[in-house]
Amino acid sequence: MAGCSARLPPEAAANPCQSDVTPITAVQGDGFHSPLVNSELSVRGIVTFVVNDSGFYLEDSETRPDRSFSRALFISDDDPGLSIRPGLQLELNGRVTELGTASDTLTSMVDISGYQVCAEVTHLPQTTVELPMSAAGREALEGMRISFENELTVTDVYKLFSQELTLSSNGVLRVPTEVSMPGPAAVNLESENRDHAIVAILPAPGGSIPVGSTMTEATGLMGHNGRVQQLLLESVPKTVSPPSEPIDPPAGGIVRIVSSNLLNYFNGDGKGGGFPTERGAKTLQEFEAQSARTRAAVAEMQPHLLAVQELENDGFGPDSAARSLLSLLNETGSDDWAFVAPGTGRIGGDLITVGLFYRQQVLASVGSPRVLDRPEFRHLSRQPLAQLFRDRATGKKFLVAVNHLKSKGRCPDSGENSDRNDGQNCWTQARVSAVVALVPWLEGLAVEMNTDKVIILGDMNAWRNEDPIRKFTDFGLIDLVETLSGLPQHSFLYWGETGTLDYAFVSPALTEYARKAF
Repeated sequence: MAGCSARLPPEAAANPCQSDVTPITAVQGDGFHSPLVNSELSVRGIVTFVVNDSGFYLEDSETRPDRSFSRALFISDDDPGLSIRPGLQLELNGRVTELGTASDTLTSMVDISGYQVCAEVTHLPQTTVELPMSAAGREALEGMRISFENELTVTDVYKLFSQELTLSSNGVLRVPTEVSMPGPAAVNLESENRDHAIVAILPAPGGSIPVGSTMTEATGLMGHNGRVQQLLLESVPKTVSPPSEPIDPPAGGIVRIVSSNLLNYFNGDGKGGGFPTERGAKTLQEFEAQSARTRAAVAEMQPHLLAVQELENDGFGPDSAARSLLSLLNETGSDDWAFVAPGTGRIGGDLITVGLFYRQQVLASVGSPRVLDRPEFRHLSRQPLAQLFRDRATGKKFLVAVNHLKSKGRCPDSGENSDRNDGQNCWTQARVSAVVALVPWLEGLAVEMNTDKVIILGDMNAWRNEDPIRKFTDFGLIDLVETLSGLPQHSFLYWGETGTLDYAFVSPALTEYARKAF
């Protein structure tokens, strides 16, 4: 928000702006686009919000019974020739247009002339609203100054670095297929989530605001960036952050296993150069920041076995990402880390791969690692890596497999992997086929290695009620987190909705040894 103070010019008192003007509600109309596009006309209203180098919002202060018409407009003028600030009542001429390239555009006026300052007010127009709110209801508030009656919850902070967050009137939102079966129920919930959420822009960069924080007294403009509506906050609302839950260190005699998506851990050429990388850090500084976050997370969790996804697939040599991660792990308080190297160099042909890292004082690898090289894992899902381990304290052996199934991105237009519009997005059949190939392979390995204790870890890229996850349970495997910690659960936040993409499936024989899972 910008603006600078200025005294009212003398003509403001002499000219009370009594000329006939077009009501802003008539300019806005009752639809998503103005019925008066390209009309040249005059309007009058109060400045409520100034946008740097772009223009300002003007709102009619008259009370109108029909709330299906917005009383505000965006005035697009980067050089109005006078100091614009909230509280000025202006009359001006211009041409009506719609700004933006998406289907939802911003009703505006351009080619502005004939500015007159009518008065200055001390109380800005304000309309009290609440979520949930339909698209039509939001359109009827376009450009207006609003305040929310209900408490709002922060449900997304992915773009907090650019002062953007998402607020919800229904707590932290859940992915539809995390709580509903694929089909009409999930599709309806997706629509309900949209009605409960609003994107908000903070007035200035702030500190950390965790997901789950609650906000009250949220006041701002129902603004628009040319693509979507945004709540332009006048100030940071009163905020209460959720309590943090520290992770206790593992108790004696307990083996702690962690599965983690590293979010494209690429170390360049391994010598400080080679940036930007194909999928990871753009600069050495970004990679160092990523490494610091990873190091801190591992030091907090204190695992004995770490299964990872999205590790750069460049083998296990001195300059590899795997070797870089190994060095990082040895800096977290324990210096006995080792990795599982299948002896094949790279694992599969993808840019990213999976990996297994373990504490040698706690676990011993037994026999050779195995990689499943089948058609289901050559072009879509990453090839899984399996290894038998022995707990040095008890002598118990268990088979671990780490996986990363096909993502939901880059959907085909047709075929069995296209989006079926049931809430699962695309590539569902590819993930199901991968599970059907994976589980019997592991069952055969378990027999060969003389163990009935199997744990399948990884990023399955499917929410809890989707077909690939139900296929795991159809094979008799047990979702360990759900069994030991109950529902709801989540491992990922995506576009303001939480759900589970990362799982620990175990054989029934391993369940009795598990003490906690989260």
